[in-house]
Amino acid sequence: MTGEEAIAYIEHIPWQGVRLGLERTRELLEKLGNPEKNLRFVHIAGTNGKGSTAAMLAAVLQSAGYRTGLYISPFLQVFNERMSVNGTMISGEELGEITEQVRFSAEAMEDRPTEFELMTAIAFLYFRRQHCDIVVLEVGMGGRLDSTNVIGSPEAAVICNIGLDHVKELGGTVEQIAFEKAGIIKPGCEVVLYQPEKDSVAQVVRTACRERNAALHEVDFSPIAAFEEFY
Repeated sequence: MTGEEAIAYIEHIPWQGVRLGLERTRELLEKLGNPEKNLRFVHIAGTNGKGSTAAMLAAVLQSAGYRTGLYISPFLQVFNERMSVNGTMISGEELGEITEQVRFSAEAMEDRPTEFELMTAIAFLYFRRQHCDIVVLEVGMGGRLDSTNVIGSPEAAVICNIGLDHVKELGGTVEQIAFEKAGIIKPGCEVVLYQPEKDSVAQVVRTACRERNAALHEVDFSPIAAFEEFY
């Protein structure tokens, strides 16, 4: 399978649609040997800013000497940008090889995965094949039931600005949406929270951290805090 054939296969009609849930991704990854269990992650969720945060964090980790994978959604110019290692996106040849491997397992499932779930499995296989030290993993939608949330406790969970998005799937209030995005918080992980406009949103994240024994770091962008930090 070539890179072009892989993209056409992934984007083919049978995989289309949004169906939140982790069962299909877990089943597919189990058939593939659970590559995600051999990787370490920084997991990023949020309404705005998660893509740029992921890109900057990946660049920082790479500069620090880590072999760094980056998984983003959607891509900016070309499909292969969805997954890259140390700033180099997956080649068409490797995308074709891995997609061919995933294909047989996906087609054998009674409840077939969605396009995004298919891509997530391909990405995890790619990052394991590339022996990544760390993977910066951007959530597709929400967090709690997003296919990327099949991972165990990440090194850090980052929650960017939260607003109203995908209200049909995630809920009609920012507090409900915060609950979904806080679903990426796992026991014992570090959590970084972008300063929300409403304290009720922060309270949702604080509660999740307390329940899961996760250390919370709230970013304060107020002028006074910035002044005190500088001096």
